[in-house]
Amino acid sequence: MLALTGVVAGLSIGCEDSFIDPFANEERYYTIYGFLDEGKNTQVLVPHEVRVIPVTRFPQRITSPLHPQANLDAEVFSRDLDASPEADSTIEWIHSLEQLDDGLFAHIFRATFNVKPGHTYRLEVHRSDGVVAWAETTVPSLSSLIPEPVNLRVLADSITILQDILIPGAIPPWQIAVSYDVVGQDCMLDRGVTTPLPYGNVGEETPEGWRFTVNISEDLVRLAQRLDRPNVFFCVMGLRIRWLDTRWRTAEGNDENELALPTAFSNVENGYGFFGSVGVLHYEWPASPALLRLIRDEGR
Repeated sequence: MLALTGVVAGLSIGCEDSFIDPFANEERYYTIYGFLDEGKNTQVLVPHEVRVIPVTRFPQRITSPLHPQANLDAEVFSRDLDASPEADSTIEWIHSLEQLDDGLFAHIFRATFNVKPGHTYRLEVHRSDGVVAWAETTVPSLSSLIPEPVNLRVLADSITILQDILIPGAIPPWQIAVSYDVVGQDCMLDRGVTTPLPYGNVGEETPEGWRFTVNISEDLVRLAQRLDRPNVFFCVMGLRIRWLDTRWRTAEGNDENELALPTAFSNVENGYGFFGSVGVLHYEWPASPALLRLIRDEGR
């Protein structure tokens, strides 16, 4: 989390001893940090979270629940702007004062609801005098993306199996995990244990789309260690990819001094900070006959 700092100073002018307060928030009232995560749409819903910091002349440094800044004049609401007109999609977020890892306290708001891909959500922070700071985010819609396994190959050492994955579009993913449905060597049997392995933010942009390489041989070793087996076999591969919304990414080559300014990377109206969203793509495909032959040979 970022912290805003304020300045308090006085200036005496002539014998009138006039006080000039240099603090001016330029009609910015709250700093907001948080995001909606489609990956939290599970049977046991996990709440979304945002942190709210009032913009004042004093930096927020809440050292205990009894600290004056532990009281917050704010209510947080969100709305699905693409919900049907007859549906009331307004949700009130629940406030909590929580201690962070550094020992200080922060104002956290949570709400539990399903996030819909392609929908735009508006988050509003209301002050009791009617002041509102707000931000909008559109959740990435990824259902039309169909990853394609390409260029299956074995390296010259004859034991390292590599598989490239091509994802249409040039927008880089944020996080990639490759999953394997671990079974016996008879792919007609029931599905086995689906085990994801994190790959992080890997790959490169190509004219055809985003491309990255899966080291299947290395993954089989990792799976065997994780499942405590001498070797493993799979019949189905899959991907779990997380994408940031388009406004979250900064363009390469931005001047670092400009990005350091509090308003340089913000989508909050009447405030600072950023409120974004993360979309999730799940996709699976059966391993090709050529790949099945390779992994059977490797497991011997």
